[in-house]
Amino acid sequence: MSPIPAALSHSYLARQVGTLAISHVHVDNPMSHMRAVSWFNSVARLGIYLPLFLVHDMGCLLTSQPGPSGYRIDVPAANLAQIGANQQARASLGRYERLLRKISESEVVTKLAGWRLRDDLIAVLLTRVLSDAYQRWREPTKTVGAEELPLDLAMYRDADVVSHFKAFDSGPLWAFLEHLADLELHIYTCTELIDLDTVRLLGLFKEDSANGSDAIGSSLDLVDLVSALDSPEANDVANFSLDLLPSVLETKRASGAQTFAVDGYASIERRGHIDSLMLTELAHDDELFEQRVLNKELLYYGHEREREDERRLHYILVDSSASMRGKRQVFARGLALTLVKKLSLQGDEIWLRFFDSRLHEVLKVARGTSFPVPYLLSFRSEHGRNYGKVFRQLLVEMARIGRDHQRNVVLYIITHGQCHVAPELISALSQYASLYGIIILPSSELGLEFLPLLDRQQIVEDESFRSRAGRRDRALDIVDDVSTQGEQE
Repeated sequence: MSPIPAALSHSYLARQVGTLAISHVHVDNPMSHMRAVSWFNSVARLGIYLPLFLVHDMGCLLTSQPGPSGYRIDVPAANLAQIGANQQARASLGRYERLLRKISESEVVTKLAGWRLRDDLIAVLLTRVLSDAYQRWREPTKTVGAEELPLDLAMYRDADVVSHFKAFDSGPLWAFLEHLADLELHIYTCTELIDLDTVRLLGLFKEDSANGSDAIGSSLDLVDLVSALDSPEANDVANFSLDLLPSVLETKRASGAQTFAVDGYASIERRGHIDSLMLTELAHDDELFEQRVLNKELLYYGHEREREDERRLHYILVDSSASMRGKRQVFARGLALTLVKKLSLQGDEIWLRFFDSRLHEVLKVARGTSFPVPYLLSFRSEHGRNYGKVFRQLLVEMARIGRDHQRNVVLYIITHGQCHVAPELISALSQYASLYGIIILPSSELGLEFLPLLDRQQIVEDESFRSRAGRRDRALDIVDDVSTQGEQE
C-alpha cells in the first residue's frame, strides 16, 4: 500500500482522500482518482471546495458510460461496515445513490460522456451543476484549511481511505449529503440546463493546439468557460457557429512551404536528413563533430523554406458596443469564429480584437496555437462607443505593424450601419492594410461615408435574418468570398 505520508495524516488532503470511502461510482481505471484531483483543483480555483468523493462520482458520470468497460454505481458496503456508518448515515447515502442514478439517466449526461471532453471543461460542468448547491450549504467550516491537492499518484494509489475517514469528524460530511439529497431536483435541473451546443462547440476546438492547451487552464480561462456556459447570448452564438463550421472543417491546411526541385536547394538549415548534410561538416575531427551533433550545430541543405514574408496577417475587428446586441452580436461573433477557423486551416495568422470606446485585448492565432473560444463567446462590453478614438489608435498600430513586421495585412471591420468614422482615418488605414468591411443592418439604414474607401464590403440586409437558413447562407457567402480573395492574392 502507499498511504498518505504521516506528516499529512491530519491535513486537508487526508480529509479529502478519506471521503473517497463513501464514493459510489466505481471505474476500473487506476487514474480515475488522479483525474478527480485535477477536476477538484480546477473547481477550487473558482472558489468552490467540494468533497473529493462528490467530484469523483459526478465527474465519472460525465466522462464514461455505464457497463463493464465504464462505470458502475455501487454502495461501498465493506467501507460502510468499517467506518461504522449508523442507520441515519446509511439513509443519507441511500438518498445520495438515488441522486447519482437519476443524473446518470439524463440524456444530457449520456451525450456528454460520449464526447470525451477535456478535463478543464469537465471541471466547469461540475461547477455549473454543483456550485449553487455548495453556496446554499451554510456550514461555517466548509473552507477551513481548503487548498488545492497535489497531483501525485503515489498519494492516492491504494491509500487507506477508511483510516483517513475515521481520523476526522464526519458530522459535516453527513450533513452535506442530506443537503445534496434535499436539492436533488435542483441539481438534476442544473444538469438538464447544460447547453449541449455550447459544449460541443468548445469541444471542436480542443484539438487545435499543439502547445498543451488541453491542460488545465488558469483561473481566468475557467471563468470564461463558466461565463460561456451560463450566458444565453453565448449559447445563441454557439448555435449559430455550429451551423457554419461544418462547411469549413474539411478545408485543407496549407503548409506555407515552397518546394524546390531535387537538384536545387532553398536554404541552409540547422535540421535535416543525414542525406542533406553539408559535406564540409565531415571535415571536422571526430571530437568536434560529436560536439556539434550534441549542440545541434550541424548544417544541412534545405529543399523547403517557410515563406513567412508572403504569409498574410488577417486582422479581424469586431464591434462589441451596445448597438451590436441581439441579432447583430450573434451574427458578428459566429462569423468571426468561423473566419478564424477557416483562415487558420489555410495556414494564415489571425488577430482578433473587440472594440467599443477602445480597443480591447488582441487574440493571436498562429499555426499550432489554439483560439480562446470561451472568451469570444462570453465577452461583454460596458464602455459605450467612441469610434474616432478607436480608429486613431488602430491607425497607430497598423503603422507599427507595417514598420516592424512588413506583413501583408487584411483588416476586417465587422460593425453596424451607424459606425461613423471620419473618411480621412479610413483612407490613412488603407495605406497599411486591405480593408474589408462587413456591415450588419437588420434594423437601420446605411449611411456611412467611408464605404467607397473600402477595398471590399459586404452589407448584411434585414432579409438575411428572417430565417435560420438565410442567416447561415449569408454568413457562408462572406466566408467563401474571404477565402476566395485570399487564394487569388
